[in-house]
Amino acid sequence: MSGHPYWSQAKQYQQQPSKQQPVRQQTPQQGGRQRRGVRDDFSDEWVGKEVESEVARGTNVVILRGKVVDVSKYWLKLLVDGGVVYVNKAVVISIKPRQ
Repeated sequence: MSGHPYWSQAKQYQQQPSKQQPVRQQTPQQGGRQRRGVRDDFSDEWVGKEVESEVARGTNVVILRGKVVDVSKYWLKLLVDGGVVYVNKAVVISIKPRQ
């Protein structure tokens, strides 16, 4: 099979020095703000605040009232009635400031 024209061309192609694409320099956008990355969520705005959140538990909706102690990518850490409750963000329906 090494005598087949396809394999000889493939060998030649592999032996050629690679041509690297030049790196494009980013220039600041003219006339205003620069574009930033996409924001995942607003969890950091809730840290330290009293909140009321609706959480889905199966087919039921449970309302949790407490203080947001910490946040991570997937979890909220709430202080509810003196105890810590960890809530997965996937089950949070809504969250609003408590009055």
